[in-house]
Parts: sequence; structure tokens; C-alpha cells
Amino acid sequence: MRADDDKPLALPARRRVLGGLLAALGAGWLAPRGYAMPVANQDILCAPTDASILMARLLDAGALNTALPGASLRLWHDPDVLRAALASGRTRLFTTPTHVPANLANRGMPVKLAAVLGMGHLTIVSSDPAVKRLADLAGKPVLGFFRNDMPDLVFRAVAGMEGMDPARDFKLSYVGMPMEAMQMLAAGQVETAILSEPAATAAIMMAGMHGRKLYRAINLQDVWIAHKGGDGIPMIGVGVHESLLHETPELAAILRRGLPQAKDWVDANRDGAAALAEKYMQYRPPMFLASLDHAAIRVMPASQARAALEGFYRTLLSLSPGVLDGRLPDPGFYLDL
Repeated sequence: MRADDDKPLALPARRRVLGGLLAALGAGWLAPRGYAMPVANQDILCAPTDASILMARLLDAGALNTALPGASLRLWHDPDVLRAALASGRTRLFTTPTHVPANLANRGMPVKLAAVLGMGHLTIVSSDPAVKRLADLAGKPVLGFFRNDMPDLVFRAVAGMEGMDPARDFKLSYVGMPMEAMQMLAAGQVETAILSEPAATAAIMMAGMHGRKLYRAINLQDVWIAHKGGDGIPMIGVGVHESLLHETPELAAILRRGLPQAKDWVDANRDGAAALAEKYMQYRPPMFLASLDHAAIRVMPASQARAALEGFYRTLLSLSPGVLDGRLPDPGFYLDL
């Protein structure tokens, strides 16, 4: 060590160091836990799936209060509504199909995937008890929703794995929203539909109230696993805007601790979870409870689920490159909570 190494920094150098530290603190990079400022009155938008109950539990239990005081939760039903809310800054924490934040990140929006919440929730529901596999639907009408978006692409991918051509082997038609498909199937206007949860459960229950029987014919996740292995399709996750992590860095730790705890609480308190689903998501408790067994809710930090996510993304890219803007997300997209 030189003799002058322990001397105070010259004033200009000290100012540069201090200025750099303050800039880093202002950006949130070096903010200690006690320094983080809460971000009030955030609008948390959640996908209309059972897995969003975990975010409802965090909010209701007060786990988000220190980072996001006064936060509210509501469902979005159209992906374009979510995209618009993100672009406007109206929401910065959200549950979502996992391809949506990947698309936005590839287009330059600073969003990250924090965690995966669900490993697949798509089912083919039919009034025909003979339908057990995709080949049983050859030449028959099948109703889908969100054409050329994730549910449609998953069906097309799974059909291809089974050696079928979706454009040739089925009579596909589409509606805009899953609830519309659910209502048409429950009313007997169509025989077979691709549905997400909880719409699949709602269709079965509504049809039963009118004396009609519907069957869970084909679980698309089971077909995927049969061909690709793994635990399912990482469809649902938690997205977060990078600015929110900078403004309140403790949010990452809250999600890391809180999401697994929320999953454990839901598993151990199903009736309480159903009450939360009614309070925050306007789901009737009997329907939510019946749906919960088919929701495949699992919690994994995005970094741990990266291999499964990239396998899913590659499948989507092979069918419709534009759904992810033509490429996989950069490694920094997957948060290590």
C-alpha cells in the first residue's frame, strides 16, 4: 500500500463518488431495505384464472402493505386491456400468461417475469362422452378463443404432437373471450370447446343446472407431458415493471417469501380461498372450489423455471413468431427471486 492511500479523497473525487452513490440510491439499485419508499395505490391487474388467488391472498393478508400500501386488485379479461394498462403505467404488477411479458420485453418495455404460478389450465370439454383423445375429434367442430394467441397455439401445438393438422383435421371456429365459449357450450350451442379454468368448470356446472352433461374430455397439459415430459406448461406467471422494483426493492423479497406461503395457505384453507375468490375475483365459491383441483397451481421463481419457459416459448415461436416478437427473451427477463 502506498503511504498516501489512507488520505482523504480530493474534494472533486469525493463529490463524484458521493454523486454516484446518490444516483444509484435514487435508481433503487443500492437502496437498503429500510430506505425503500413504499409505492401507494398501485392497481394490480390479474388474469381471470385460479392462480390469481395467490395475489389476492397476499393483498388480503397485508403482505404487500409495506411496499404497496393502498393497492387494489381487479381482473382483466382481454390481453389488449392488460397491454394498454402496462403501456400507460396504470399497472406495474400483474398476473398474466407468461408469453405476454416476454413479448413486451422483446419489444423494449422493461418488464420482468417474477415467478410462474401455474403449469397449465386448458381442457377440451365436450358433450360427447366418446371423446377421449384428439383423434376422436377428427372432422368435428371445435370452438376456441383468442385466435392465434396462447390458448389457440397450445391446442395447435398439442394437435401437431399427436400427428394431426389443426387446419385440416378439425372444423375450428373461434370467439373472442373464454367466457363466451363457456356460455355457448353450457347452452348446448356447440358440442366441444377448448376452455381454460375456471371457465371449463363453470361450463360443466351451468350445463348440469339445465340437465345437460359435459365431460372433461382431454387435458392438454397431459398430452404435452406425454410428448415433452416435465411437469406441464408454464402458462401463468407474475410480471412486474422494472421501475417498480427500483422504487420499492423490498417487493422482490415479499414475492419470494409470500407467493409460496400463499400457495400453502390456499391448499390448507380451501374454503377461505373460495371466500377470497368471491371477494376479489367475483367467483362463486362452489365453482372456484370445483375448479381449484384442475388449476395446476405451482410457484417457481422465473429463473428456476427458465428451461421450461424457454421450451414453451420455442413451441410458440415455431407456430407464430410474432407472439414473442420473433425471439426468446434475454436472460435478464427471468427474475431470481
